[in-house]
Amino acid sequence: MVSFDTRYSADSVEFCPFEGNTQYLVCGTYQLMSNENEQMRKGKLYLFEVHPERADQSDKLKLQQCLDLAAVLDIKWCHSLLQGNHVLGVVDSVDGVSFYILNNGKLELSAHQEILQDPSVLCLSLDWSSRRYTNSIASCVVSHSNGCLSLLSQQEHGIAVSKTWQGHNLEAWIAAFNYWEPSQVFSGADDMLFRGWDIRTDLVHPTFTSRKHQMGVTAIQSNPHREHSLATGSYDEHIYLWDVRNIKSPVSTIHTPGGGIWRLKWHPSLPTSLLSASMHAGAFIVDTEQSCITDSFLDHESMVYGADWSYSTRKKNLLASCSFYDHVLHLWESL
Repeated sequence: MVSFDTRYSADSVEFCPFEGNTQYLVCGTYQLMSNENEQMRKGKLYLFEVHPERADQSDKLKLQQCLDLAAVLDIKWCHSLLQGNHVLGVVDSVDGVSFYILNNGKLELSAHQEILQDPSVLCLSLDWSSRRYTNSIASCVVSHSNGCLSLLSQQEHGIAVSKTWQGHNLEAWIAAFNYWEPSQVFSGADDMLFRGWDIRTDLVHPTFTSRKHQMGVTAIQSNPHREHSLATGSYDEHIYLWDVRNIKSPVSTIHTPGGGIWRLKWHPSLPTSLLSASMHAGAFIVDTEQSCITDSFLDHESMVYGADWSYSTRKKNLLASCSFYDHVLHLWESL
């Protein structure tokens, strides 16, 4: 439908889920910059206003704001209000999490939290606990390039780190909550392990460890519409669907045609529709009931790292995806 050159390599994209603000779309970027003495990871955070019904192409995807940051690795909106605000979490290349408030069509930095105080460690992903229970107190889980996982909880003076533990021995690409039981956290890493954790415990041992994936586990998302349902993805190009009550074997397996999987997103209202950002191959929509691909977007010329659904009730088939080396964001519609 319409595209935007992000200048730096684009790796994450998120539509705002809040009624009245579903027209807003955020995209994060990552660029490794070199000079004679050092390498620096730079990033940009873009805020767009999306109006696909408008005739003018420039109005369909309208840039509202561009922020210069450290390299952005992942972004997620909190689905509950934090002190009455719509908040976006951003993890970056200097082992930090930033929290931005959406206020009158602009993003305002409200807090920044360093986690491990080690500049060599990157924050790789984050997730919020309140997807299902939007009136609850939200927590945030973050995964790190050294295999650690961190839990951030709301405290008197804001969100702060409450627990950090060694979840994996290699890069922990992804961490995610069980949206139906927020005391349960899942993680996946380059060690090919998919693990579960009970954050009420001392976190010395996982509640389970699965070795079903054949390569690094890169994507995990709990189904917000169906209790016990969970999807995982991997460099091995396979999506596994799980019943979390019996984690020994996946319920079903879906192969995306090449490229590996980086992110998985369940549809905002359809319980069997799953979006896959499948890196080299493109973006795919999967019918998890029929275990088949129903639609694809193949216009990217590089690795698709970010993809998301619009939460607009008027445009249930509107999506955005972004790719890395060709630094482009695409807005498109599915069948």
